[in-house]
Amino acid sequence: MPTENEIRVMKILSAIDIPPAAAKKIEEWGNEAVTVVCEVALGTYPGLRMKVRTNAAALLGWMDHPQARETVTLLVNDPNPDVAIRGMRAAGRQKNEQAVEKLGQIVKKPESPPLLAAEALKALMTVDSARAKAFVDQYAAATPDAVPHRAASVIHDVFSRGAKR
Repeated sequence: MPTENEIRVMKILSAIDIPPAAAKKIEEWGNEAVTVVCEVALGTYPGLRMKVRTNAAALLGWMDHPQARETVTLLVNDPNPDVAIRGMRAAGRQKNEQAVEKLGQIVKKPESPPLLAAEALKALMTVDSARAKAFVDQYAAATPDAVPHRAASVIHDVFSRGAKR
């Protein structure tokens, strides 16, 4: 039988539009509530609609809880690209230094899809730490021969829009 926190959190995650303030509300409900969001984002609750999982992954970006930060780091490499993208955006929003290495590996991998590389690049630019800047600088210097997605228009858009470099 689900706990009161599970029911409350699942109601929020099942909504069509979730305000970022919901993250703080869930954190106020305690560790159990945060755990529910993390577990949903990781896909450990069977039978949930993908929308609920992607909502959970996105909501983690507004949480400061250590478990939320650890979960975001795991989501960056999720096999589902929709979840991975939300994990990357959450990592940037959190300025999550723990995720920098994984984000850097995505932009360095020649076989990364351009959209995932672009999201990882944006997250690195947003984190803006010394290590994140090093990955961005290495990627900016990379050639399309070494890293084919470097030539993608979505990557050029990320660089031209700006990142605070």
